[in-house]
Amino acid sequence: MLLEDYASVMAAAATGIPGVEVTIGTGCRVIGKQSLGELEITTIETDGALIRVSLEVPLGDIEGYWYPNGSMRALPADWSGRDKTSIISSSPLGCVYDRHGKAILAFCFDQQIEESQLRFGVSEEHKSFVIYYEHDPKGPRTIRLATARAGLDHAEAVGLLRDWLRDDIGEPLPVPFAGTVPVYCTWYAYAQNINAQKIERDAALAAALGCKAVIIDDGWQKLATGRWYAGCGDWVADPQKFPDMRGHIDRLHELGLSVILWVAPLLLGEKSDAYARLKQFAPYHNADGWRASALDPRYREVREHFVATCIRLIRDYGVDGLKIDFLDGVVAYQGTPTGGDIPDVGQALHATLQQLKAELKAAGLDEALIEFRQAYVGPATAPYANLLRVGDCPVDANQNRRATVNMRMIAAGQVIHSDPTVWDHRAGAEPAARQLLNAYFSVPQVSMDLSSLPAVQRDAVQTVLQNWIEDREAVLFGEVSAGVPSEGYPVVQARHRGRLVVGVYQPMVVEIDLDGVTELRLLNATSHERIVVRWTGKARRLSGIAHAARGDVGIPLEVDAEGLTELRIPVSGIATLSVLNE
Repeated sequence: MLLEDYASVMAAAATGIPGVEVTIGTGCRVIGKQSLGELEITTIETDGALIRVSLEVPLGDIEGYWYPNGSMRALPADWSGRDKTSIISSSPLGCVYDRHGKAILAFCFDQQIEESQLRFGVSEEHKSFVIYYEHDPKGPRTIRLATARAGLDHAEAVGLLRDWLRDDIGEPLPVPFAGTVPVYCTWYAYAQNINAQKIERDAALAAALGCKAVIIDDGWQKLATGRWYAGCGDWVADPQKFPDMRGHIDRLHELGLSVILWVAPLLLGEKSDAYARLKQFAPYHNADGWRASALDPRYREVREHFVATCIRLIRDYGVDGLKIDFLDGVVAYQGTPTGGDIPDVGQALHATLQQLKAELKAAGLDEALIEFRQAYVGPATAPYANLLRVGDCPVDANQNRRATVNMRMIAAGQVIHSDPTVWDHRAGAEPAARQLLNAYFSVPQVSMDLSSLPAVQRDAVQTVLQNWIEDREAVLFGEVSAGVPSEGYPVVQARHRGRLVVGVYQPMVVEIDLDGVTELRLLNATSHERIVVRWTGKARRLSGIAHAARGDVGIPLEVDAEGLTELRIPVSGIATLSVLNE
């Protein structure tokens, strides 16, 4: 169906990409080809309004299609697969892989800033997988297509494409230490019902449990009530909730915590003082969702408001960084006319972020923590945000884990943060620990009323975070493997120097290779009190202990690591083992 939809405006292109049939739009032509290691680079130019490219491969032993904004369905039909990409959404990158996790077709286009459209899926008529790319260029009328060699591991292929894209955009924003430590976030704990007293009380408890940073989320600002955003635009602290915001931040710092402040500088509410001044630049009103309007960054006045707001908040309140939310809300303006000085929404937001980065540096604030959230997490964001957070998935531990792995594949130097973990405070230690174990391969965020937690849950949080701190370098900066996306990453492994961390999330036989390993951490996030391991490589002996979720039960483990071994580890428990004869 997809191929037939565009057949009248497409023609075969001689690109020389093995196993891939490429067609390009009328008025387009291939003007260059280059080999770059495992990548083939094809440059395409257009005379007309649109750049169109389609890629088609036989189904073969196909298992799934990975892309940055991917949903749970691994293989959509070609009439349903959609992804709009720009600097504020996803990235023009994808990988068709087989059941062994090997790339059948891994590709990307180098237009990361302006809006592009991807359609993709299984062609029922042709028994093939098809990708159709369309871009209406506002700038240069060329596009580069990169394809990775078929047969590479899908994660390796995606990484090569990500790095190629990163080379186009400049150096990633450095990540300060404060961005790589556990976080207490106020959002799921209290929504907008926060104040200085609550946060300082919970922050002290969070610090005792192992958190090193706090996010003051939505609700701190004036007129922040009722969950919606009609009061957004002024970005000053609510005088009843936070009568001395600077003093409040200072007190959090005295607890040894870094502080990140939530802000959505492109939202404009009609109750704000700023509304009269800025409403002409915010024609789109989201009545059903935000109950506020979106400022259009294609106007210079909006970009200046955005940057001035961010600089003022960091400087005046003394926070260590900003959680910048709802940037993707301006997709409503893509493809619409504007009276602004920049025609494309992606270009405009890119200019906004460039200006913010320059002014942060000029103000001596260039070590600020800047957090972005799915879906604006592509490589093009790397120079402007050092933290990337999983999109909202409250209590959905499996989605938190899956999104963590997917974002690690596309991140270009940023550190991945989990969506804040939340659970039922009445449910015991195991559900609390399970949430954190699923966030283990990112920076874990905790978002609970900590004063309401029973002792067993406080113990569980402290146990997991203490172990995580020991594993921090491995899980954030080590070599991660997680299998194929279509399986949902039931086992995740991270290696760094002599440490191996293995998270097990579904009951299955787990393969572990101990070559080069001196310390092994096993996380049991399954519903069973055992993990079955098939050891590969040279036989070794291990010795250690398995703890329950709250850390108060120790089960000695002595293991001959050869063949199949059944290890007794409590549900939501953690085992720590030393290799005795490396």
